[in-house]
Amino acid sequence: MRSKKPLNAPYTPSDFGTSERIQHTSGVRYERTSKKLGSEKRLRITNQTPLDRMLQREHITQRQFDAGQKLYALHRKAGQSQRLTSNYSANIVDGGSGGNGESAGEAFSEYLSALRSVGRDLASVLQWVVVQGSAPNEWAKNNGHSPKGGIVAVRLALDAVGDYFRIAR
Repeated sequence: MRSKKPLNAPYTPSDFGTSERIQHTSGVRYERTSKKLGSEKRLRITNQTPLDRMLQREHITQRQFDAGQKLYALHRKAGQSQRLTSNYSANIVDGGSGGNGESAGEAFSEYLSALRSVGRDLASVLQWVVVQGSAPNEWAKNNGHSPKGGIVAVRLALDAVGDYFRIAR
């Protein structure tokens, strides 16, 4: 009879896919799940969103990236993004989303106040790039600006959101 794998066994490289798969995939890096030494690692795709690509190409700073990620997390927590899978664990009686309505409402009000703090124009570029995942030059073209000015608007908007969230410079 085969012995069972212990629950606290360290991860093997196969948990992240085969070495050939990782070798031929661009934009993948290992990162720790916590700041403790020896903590578990996870594989993170680093070129999935426009923010990821802008950070990778050094168009934005780490502070601007963190501000964009925090804004996107608020948007997700507020339940504003489209669900890709069904929620089987919630008992929905009143037609609501089935989640914790109080925390979702708080997240939505925090999201709106963060957008209000940057102004209408910069809020539109944040929604376009951070939330919807479109390119900054497309936002600039649609709003009558120079396509090269889109990245400048994103930088200004992310700096303003970073100031709102009090992220250290």
